[in-house]
Amino acid sequence: MKRFYLFLSSLILLSLSCQTLVSGSEEPQMPTLIPAVTEPYASEIDMTAKLAELGGAPCDGQPDLTCVKIAVPLNHFDSANPETLGVYFGVAPATGERYGMYVQAYPGGPGGEGISSAYLDYLDESILEHYDIVYYDQRGIGLSNPLACPIAYAEDFKDFLTRFDEAGVEGLDTPAEQEEAVERARQYIEDCVAEIGIDPAKLAFFGTDQVAEDIDVFREMIGDEKIWIYGVSYGTAVAQTYAAAHPDRVAGLILDGAINMTLTGEQSALAQEKAFDKTLVAVLNACSADEFCRADMGGRDALAVYDELAARLSKDPLAYDFPLPGGKTVKGLFTFNAFEYTTAYQMYSLRGRMLFLRALADANRGDFVPMLRLMYDNATIDPATFEYLGDPTFSDTMFLSVLCTDDSYFSGAPEERIAQTIEAGQASNGTAPRLDGSVYTGLSCAFWPGSPSEVVTREPLKLEGVPVLVLNATLDPATPFEEGKFVAESFAEGYHIYVEGGVHSIYGYGYSCPDQYVTDLLVSGELPAEREVVCTDWGDAIYGFYVPILPQTVSDFSDPLEMMIAIDNNFFYLPEVYYNDWVQEKSIGCNFGGTYTFAPSAEGEKHMYDQCAVMRNLVVSGDGMFDYATGIFTMNVEISGEKSGRLTYSYNFNDGSASVTGEFDGEPVDLSQ
Repeated sequence: MKRFYLFLSSLILLSLSCQTLVSGSEEPQMPTLIPAVTEPYASEIDMTAKLAELGGAPCDGQPDLTCVKIAVPLNHFDSANPETLGVYFGVAPATGERYGMYVQAYPGGPGGEGISSAYLDYLDESILEHYDIVYYDQRGIGLSNPLACPIAYAEDFKDFLTRFDEAGVEGLDTPAEQEEAVERARQYIEDCVAEIGIDPAKLAFFGTDQVAEDIDVFREMIGDEKIWIYGVSYGTAVAQTYAAAHPDRVAGLILDGAINMTLTGEQSALAQEKAFDKTLVAVLNACSADEFCRADMGGRDALAVYDELAARLSKDPLAYDFPLPGGKTVKGLFTFNAFEYTTAYQMYSLRGRMLFLRALADANRGDFVPMLRLMYDNATIDPATFEYLGDPTFSDTMFLSVLCTDDSYFSGAPEERIAQTIEAGQASNGTAPRLDGSVYTGLSCAFWPGSPSEVVTREPLKLEGVPVLVLNATLDPATPFEEGKFVAESFAEGYHIYVEGGVHSIYGYGYSCPDQYVTDLLVSGELPAEREVVCTDWGDAIYGFYVPILPQTVSDFSDPLEMMIAIDNNFFYLPEVYYNDWVQEKSIGCNFGGTYTFAPSAEGEKHMYDQCAVMRNLVVSGDGMFDYATGIFTMNVEISGEKSGRLTYSYNFNDGSASVTGEFDGEPVDLSQ
């Protein structure tokens, strides 16, 4: 089973926030003033007092939020059922004149925890001034009656990563493979449900329709007539479901990475496959047009490099030795499944795409360690033990549960749905399209308790008189651009704001488009002058800029400064470093031997290099420090291998200047730029 996630993990989100912002040559269209839509609906409400009445207390790990637990019906649609469960909401009250609640259907998934992942920095100060910012952990997730089967999931996921096709072409093309896949899906669901440990019939009450009603219970308890909702990725399904059920209680919607709710489960999965493939092809073609990226591919077409590697792995997995700290290595098999999973995960962000291209370039010349680093990091697998670590803010269990509860993936008895799923999977299977298999989720859904047996149909939302901003990107791999466009055009007051290129969700990265449009609507009641707005301030929004990989010999560097800048970049863009949360010390094995250790400190970030062979003929020993106060990164290292020396390197993040002093290859060094 292949699972392509509709969420932005905290690590990916962090990497996106670190991107260099590039201004375009054109200015975005300016909005025009319309009658205010942000009249204070309940300005007399004192949110702080309301939260106190509800027993609010500071949220653990989120000092800006006050958490409250409310009791909601297990099944909102059966008044005869008295059973309830607790759902948590976290609120940051408005700092000034209150306009109402702005509910964050965030961070996506399904499966993402809202409260532990909450942050306020991406919101304009004027929004924080006038709105209570509301996060929540939806039922079954985080603080809200969590349901989980971590043991069953870990085994199933690791089996997926290591399994490879030994018969026919890639995919479930033989009866034996199909029977085995069906049995694996059945066994996984059976084990998962048993591990969850509740009456399986109750799992039907953890879908999006119930989540929408939980939000409305909270709205009613606070006393607001209407609420604003921001939904990202799966959160757009929550927002649209709420709006469909309670159109008179919606002040406005911001849908970022919009899901087309009129599609069936299998239609959505197949559309997503095409979007991932479209994004990958665009990234590879952009590499081929990039002087530095193409050079790193050996002057070859990047698409051909990718297809060649995919074809190789689809025939036989790659046996590898992965470096561990202290000079140790661990053996493993890199399968076609693991390669596709890694590729898909890296398509979510601009920097992620660039890191993937660098890893592909290294693999093209025989060094698979960078690609394996991405695989281990994306899959949250411990390289030393192959233990599945998971993301503590994301529920793998509820990801599948909500998908299978909301949609049927075909119709009929389980065996009929299974047959249709396999047929659809085979029709889309193979390395072209290059990223496929999402529709095989239907195998698991055929066995999931509470999964509807008939196709779920939904009409397009119109929401007369309700302003809706639909934000997306032409290279959104997870929620396809075409679906967002359909959603925007369906609303009576829908406005489509998008980026040419771009990523999965486009709000909150510091670009005036779309951020200013959101602020203007919420705070001033202003809407765009046109129903369709193309953001022009994102620059090259395919992978941003390319950072070349290290050359194969030290002699390829023109001077020691160029060498040290390249080494600095190499360490910076290691996945373990780039996606690091900097809460504890961590050591990793260097590509060709030795150990690299990095850790937080009172002053910033400290780095230690112990015989770290970053190239086959270049070994680095010493230490480094990034000083938060000055914004300067310094390395004091000894170089050995093909050439030797002692160097002090400095890079200033404030102005981009760099320098190196010391001795190298028997000559004094004093260079700067």
